[in-house]
Amino acid sequence: MMKINEHMTATQLKNIINERKHLNLIRPKVLLRKFEEYVKDITPPRTFEEACFTFHTNGTVFYATGRSVFSSMYQAVFLNKNFIIGVSIRCCHPHSVTLDFKENSNKPIEQDKKEVVNQLFDIIENADIFLLEDMTRDNTTIEFVFK
Repeated sequence: MMKINEHMTATQLKNIINERKHLNLIRPKVLLRKFEEYVKDITPPRTFEEACFTFHTNGTVFYATGRSVFSSMYQAVFLNKNFIIGVSIRCCHPHSVTLDFKENSNKPIEQDKKEVVNQLFDIIENADIFLLEDMTRDNTTIEFVFK
């Protein structure tokens, strides 16, 4: 079984996003701004570090960015060495995932898409991720968004 590390600190995550800013033109700015806004509202800072629900392994990172009550959407970000990808899961269709490659400076080819899906499901299937624990490669429909 793959070893999944959980609960990376927000500081570690911010450093990884900063290191990979060149991969995506817009998303890192938004993610870093959200971190700064969130940190202002949380005291003590340790609470924010613990609240950052993050899973990572072998250079990949998956973490929750929010849950929209109005649109019944669970949102996360997945980072690997080549892409920063938005992940959306509709609560009413928990086996349907949208992977958003928008604004990435690299354009994914078929091999990249397969690699991202495999890396993402390595984490989903081997970590204790709430809401996603019954998702598998076989029972989940993946939609890719590029523009």
